[in-house]
Amino acid sequence: MNHIGENIRLVREQHGLTRFELAKRARVGSAVIERYESGISTPDTLTILKLCTILDIPVSTITNPQVDLQNQNELNHPMLHQQDTNETISNFYV
Repeated sequence: MNHIGENIRLVREQHGLTRFELAKRARVGSAVIERYESGISTPDTLTILKLCTILDIPVSTITNPQVDLQNQNELNHPMLHQQDTNETISNFYV
């Protein structure tokens, strides 16, 4: 499993959401979330931003292979949200 899919799964579970519930909020099919979590496919940048917004987490929580998802403080640091979002958007258009 890739780190992005694993991170999506861990955060989703920490938020007490099923794949179906996350998929509904993201307006995609639950099979799409299953493919991300299993590593069959990887979400594009805009989908990552959407998932992070839904889950109220910084982008680095999903994209960084070194993130410790057991540390709840890391999931809720508001300054990380804006910085990561700006960096991701900037990198997307470079």
